[in-house]
Amino acid sequence: MSTPADDATPEATPVSDVPWERLDARIVLAAFLSGLVRLAPAAIAWWLFDQDDVAARVTVAALAAVALVHPANEALKFLKIRYRITPSELQVRKGLLVRSAHTVPLHRIRTVDITAPLLHRLLGLAVLTVGTGSNRMTDTSTGVSLGGLREPVAASLRSRLLRETRVPTDDPEPSAADDTAPADDTVAGLRWGWIVYAMSGLWLVLGSVSVGGTLFGMASLVGRADWLTGGVAAAWVALGTFAAAVALVVFLLVGALAGAVTFVTGWWGYRLVREPGGTFVATRGLLTTRSFTADPARMRGVTLTSSPIVRLLGGALARPVMTGVSLSQEMREAAALLPTTTREEAVRLADTLLGAPVLQPLEDGAVRLVTHPPAARRRAVARWLIADAVVAGLLALGVTLGGWSGWLLAVPVALLPLCVLAGRAAYRALGHALVDDRLYLQRGVVLRRTDALEVRGISGATVTQSPVQRWLGLAHLVATTAAGEQAYRAVDVAVGDATALAAALTAEPGIASPAPADARALGV
Repeated sequence: MSTPADDATPEATPVSDVPWERLDARIVLAAFLSGLVRLAPAAIAWWLFDQDDVAARVTVAALAAVALVHPANEALKFLKIRYRITPSELQVRKGLLVRSAHTVPLHRIRTVDITAPLLHRLLGLAVLTVGTGSNRMTDTSTGVSLGGLREPVAASLRSRLLRETRVPTDDPEPSAADDTAPADDTVAGLRWGWIVYAMSGLWLVLGSVSVGGTLFGMASLVGRADWLTGGVAAAWVALGTFAAAVALVVFLLVGALAGAVTFVTGWWGYRLVREPGGTFVATRGLLTTRSFTADPARMRGVTLTSSPIVRLLGGALARPVMTGVSLSQEMREAAALLPTTTREEAVRLADTLLGAPVLQPLEDGAVRLVTHPPAARRRAVARWLIADAVVAGLLALGVTLGGWSGWLLAVPVALLPLCVLAGRAAYRALGHALVDDRLYLQRGVVLRRTDALEVRGISGATVTQSPVQRWLGLAHLVATTAAGEQAYRAVDVAVGDATALAAALTAEPGIASPAPADARALGV
């Protein structure tokens, strides 16, 4: 079968002449080894449980069957999957008894990433994932994953697909690098000093909870949960008044260690490179290697985030705001291009990805954010005081009905000044500005975030008010875009500023938007 385009271009290969390719046969061996690894829990259970008990045997058999389902399906991929790239489509055929065909037009491809789990790496295989930027939580209906390619083949396919799907741009000042970029333009490499941010971030809490939950689950599996909890209780009693301090120190140490392990396994060998076509490629991973791509032509801004401890240590995390990235990719830390680094490095990398100084003027003070009205401060403090009142109510209920100690009621009283300080800090974090066709938004005290968006990527702006905001003369501004999280908020803005900013964001090019009563409303 040939198309008119094929007939008009003698050099083009007719679609019917494009051969179908299959996955590498080593995927069967990888599936077999994976099955052995997955059978390990069943083997341990068989050794621990009573082998003469019928229920135990059935449980172990069920565990073994479940463990073999995924490897068996992976092995069958060698027989049931075929793929090829035509001049206009990526075509994939699946199935043995029931056949299905999946086509992805090349112009709809947005991301092409490569991952290699440990077993695949040992066998020289990789997984190629093609995404179309679906807004669904999963994009299996629009994307393609080829999970048994040889590493050179996967790299060649990635380069070809990215070359075929590059976004043409006619901007007078394009942000993408030109095609004359050197072949090995390293933008960033791993610095082991960044590990301190992983040890002091979210993993400081989640790490301890995760390790504790795993230990309790393993103890429950072998029937030793009572022994574990009893030992902890005995240690608590033996330590007496130092129990809380010791528990807190252990909790923090375990969390920090978990964060360090996560950083080492996830960011080992990290390297961010600009390829000759201008595309950025980030590779990293110790056990599972990952390679993610970012096309500067699809970038519409950047988000800079930091938790209180990370801010105290001078760190921040930069995430590019890109079109063509699905919500599931946005929510996965595994798909991150950049680790948490020093704030200066995060700003430098973000501006490098965007191809223009976007965050640096904000750091230097050349761009000044508009201060929100005093009513926003009152609302921020009130929110924290309401949260403290809710805690006080719950504790009072426990003291009244549950017989809890009355000393617990001192907790919300002690938290009262801290809540006032947190509310005032949340207000100081608020700000917005519209400068040089870029929208800057800042908010958050627990998780401080600064969004810098290109106005050309904003498709709409919505001004919303709650009853309390109408009383205070405040409003939320929500800028919608096809990139990143797709909705970015300016919190508790003065109503006049919010409406003027929305008009400026949605004005057609060349048509002046209504001027605000105060020029500071647009940050100029």
